[in-house]
Amino acid sequence: MRILVVDDQQTNRAILRWLLEEDQHDVLEAENGQIAVDMYEQKDDIDMVLMDVMMPVMDGLEATRLIKNIRKEAYVPVIFLTALENDEALRKCLDSGGDDFLAKPYNDAVLKAKISAHFRIRQMSREISTKNTELTYHHQRILREQNIVEHIFNSAQSNNLKTCKNIRSHISPATTFNGDLLLTAFSPTGGVYVFLGDLTGHGLGASIATLPIAHEFEKCVSRHLSVGEIAFEINSMLYGMLPDYMFCAATILELSPAGDAVQIWAGGLPDILVTDANGVLIERIESGHMPLGICGDNDFDKGIVLKRCKKNMRFYVYSDGIPEANDAEGNLYSQERMESVFAKPQADAMQALFKDLQAFTGDVEQHDDITLVEICCMPVTDAPNRNAGTPYSYQGIMWSTECTLFADDLRRVDPIEEMMTLVAAQAALRVQRDIVGMIISELYSNALEHGILGLSSDLKRADNGFMLYYEERQKRLTELKDARLSIRLALQRDENAVLLRIRIEDSGRGFDFNNMLGSNNEDAFGRGIKLLRETCNRVEYSMGGRCVEVDYPVTQAVTYDI
Repeated sequence: MRILVVDDQQTNRAILRWLLEEDQHDVLEAENGQIAVDMYEQKDDIDMVLMDVMMPVMDGLEATRLIKNIRKEAYVPVIFLTALENDEALRKCLDSGGDDFLAKPYNDAVLKAKISAHFRIRQMSREISTKNTELTYHHQRILREQNIVEHIFNSAQSNNLKTCKNIRSHISPATTFNGDLLLTAFSPTGGVYVFLGDLTGHGLGASIATLPIAHEFEKCVSRHLSVGEIAFEINSMLYGMLPDYMFCAATILELSPAGDAVQIWAGGLPDILVTDANGVLIERIESGHMPLGICGDNDFDKGIVLKRCKKNMRFYVYSDGIPEANDAEGNLYSQERMESVFAKPQADAMQALFKDLQAFTGDVEQHDDITLVEICCMPVTDAPNRNAGTPYSYQGIMWSTECTLFADDLRRVDPIEEMMTLVAAQAALRVQRDIVGMIISELYSNALEHGILGLSSDLKRADNGFMLYYEERQKRLTELKDARLSIRLALQRDENAVLLRIRIEDSGRGFDFNNMLGSNNEDAFGRGIKLLRETCNRVEYSMGGRCVEVDYPVTQAVTYDI
């Protein structure tokens, strides 16, 4: 350790040098305060100062004040060695910046002990200073990274709709950065897309994926993809990008230009709540898919839900930060309490919900991101180049295509998928590919399973009924020798609408289609009954059930079932 000894008496300095060098210290000498200050300014490696008080030119008190102001950030102890003994004199030593004092004549052992103690304090002070420098560096680095991510997050949402009467939203992040991502956009035909995603966790880490999701969403919107296809594209991107422990629970929704239909893909977020025009809950739509980023392309399910809407119906999509909010005792707000808010008519259900949530949580710190978006079913009047209430008008050509499948074709895994590739290439049907695909698949399955293979849905009612049903299906399909199934698709005009007419005819024995169409039991024929009723203007069976023809409205006039 390098120690500066300041004393106007050469004898005192010599004694101190001898004592200090005995302990391997490096000693510097100054005969007055001014010389000590000059030496301290010139050398930045002095570890300690032993200071006399009474000296010519500049006394020890003034010298200490100046020394302490030279390197304020460093702890360099100053120990006064003085013959002064009264309390006032000692107080002045400490007030000038001194760290300790020892009365002359001093005890050698006590002096060495004080030097050793202050040296340890200096060492700790230097370590703390080093750590503080490192912490300051890392803090500044984090701030820079936070600024970058904040810019990214704001950029991701920069293209969101600023004014759209069909959408209201509430966003409340738990920390500086939001793990919830809300994206909105007009579709090329004048409808509205909504994406609500909840990335694993919240804060900085959860915000990383927002920009790539937003860019992928924007590309999909420009291509006018269906919500199922948008989900597939974003899932494919996240699956290859995110670590195994991260995923994105999401709901993707498209409101038609007329505001009379909603397509939904939902994976991992809480159930969507649907209210009537008075704000009363009428339906819950389950989130039936895995969150985005978990499944590979081959396992991903693009299936969607289509809802026909009455005027001013509302869909509420939200993150789990609402039902999982806590009160002061740690109780959950809960899905049940949330839904109870929608139990009676009210002017503004969204406002009522957040008023009730605030009353429940009080001043409790928010632990998760909260986002809620309300989609109101009415004509989209804000979209660019769209007149209020004007339905989407298809200007392309009318066309038709037909294929016939035989036994070998029917044994293939999915002959429908190849037909859907053709459908997706048609501009009028690209955005409705998922709905058309589900309709054709349901009609195809009925024709194949109940018509050609003669299977009965009664098999499914047993405990292991579905397994028995599909085992028997595979057995009969393998043994099938002579069969024919034709599918015809035709885009045609009908008064003010453009329709996709789907006709499927098979060579089987037919089945009781009257019982199927009149049944409210969806267990008997899967989801097909509900799907056909909600999507098609006309469903007509003939030839004893061997032929079915349906009309799916690609475009139609703005009408509401009020």
